[in-house]
Amino acid sequence: MNRTQEHRRALGRGLSALFPEKTAEVGAQPAGGPAGIRDLAIAEIDPNPLQPRTVFEPERLSELAQSIRANGIIQPLIVRRRGDRYELVAGERRLRAARLAGLERVPAVVQDLADDKLLEFSLVENIQREDLNPIELAHAFDRMVKELKLSHEQIAQRTGKDRTTITNLIRLLRLPSEVQLLVAERRLSVGHARALLGLPSPELQSRLAEKVVAQGYSVRQTERMVQRMTEPREPKGVEETVEDPNLKAAIMELERVLATRVRIVAKSDKRGRIEIDYYSPEDLNRIYEFIVGRDGGTC
Repeated sequence: MNRTQEHRRALGRGLSALFPEKTAEVGAQPAGGPAGIRDLAIAEIDPNPLQPRTVFEPERLSELAQSIRANGIIQPLIVRRRGDRYELVAGERRLRAARLAGLERVPAVVQDLADDKLLEFSLVENIQREDLNPIELAHAFDRMVKELKLSHEQIAQRTGKDRTTITNLIRLLRLPSEVQLLVAERRLSVGHARALLGLPSPELQSRLAEKVVAQGYSVRQTERMVQRMTEPREPKGVEETVEDPNLKAAIMELERVLATRVRIVAKSDKRGRIEIDYYSPEDLNRIYEFIVGRDGGTC
C-alpha cells in the first residue's frame, strides 16, 4: 500500500470515528431519495458557525453552480437539527452553489452530532477534500488546540496529518496578517512562509514577503536571504559600534523600509557612512529603484 492510500485510510478512520453507526436521524423519512437522505428547503438551513473555510472563490462557485444546474447535487449535504431548523455540518460550497443555481431544496443527511464534535468533523471533512488553504487549516488546528484542548499528537490521530505538519502550520499564525493573506491566496508557499518566520520583526517579514512575491524567489533563495539578514553582526572595529539610540532607531527604520541589513558607521560626531547589504543583482536593482525611483529621476 502506498503513502497516499495509507493517508486516505487514516483520514477515513478519523472521519468515521466522529459518526455513530447509524447516519440518518431517528424518525427521519427520506423524500424521494435513497434511504437516509432528506429533501430540505435551503431556507431552513443555517450556516456552520465553526466552518474552517473562510475563502470562497467566486469563479469556482460559479463553475460548481453550473455543474449543479446540469447534474444536480451528487453528494448530499450533512446537517444537524437545531430546534425547528437545521444547521449545516458539511457542504458549505455545495449549499452556496445551489443558491447560485437557483435551487430551493437540496438533498441532505440529518446527523446527530454533538457540539464538541462539530469543529472536528468540519475540519476532517474539509481536509479530505483538500479544500482549505494553509492559513484556514492553521486556524482550524489552532481552534482544535484551544477549544477542544487537543494536543498536536491527538489532532494528528484524528485527521491523518503528520504531527510536525500540524505544528508547522500553526506557527504560520505568528506571521503578520498581510503575509498570511499571501499564503492564503497561494501567492506564497508554506515553505516561503516558514523561512520568513526566521526574521525578527513583522516589518521585515512583510517587506521580504512582498519582495519574494514580486521577484519570484524560490524557497531556497528566500532561506538564504533570511540567513544573511539575521547573521550576527561582528563589529570590525571601534568605528562600527553604534551606541547612540537615535542611530540605532534609524538603522531599524532603514532595515524595515529596505527589507535588508543596514549599518550606520559613525567616524566622528559629524561624519560617517551608511552601508546597505544586497544579496543578488535583482536585490540591488530593487533597492536602487526604491531609493531613486523607477525612472531614475530626482524629485
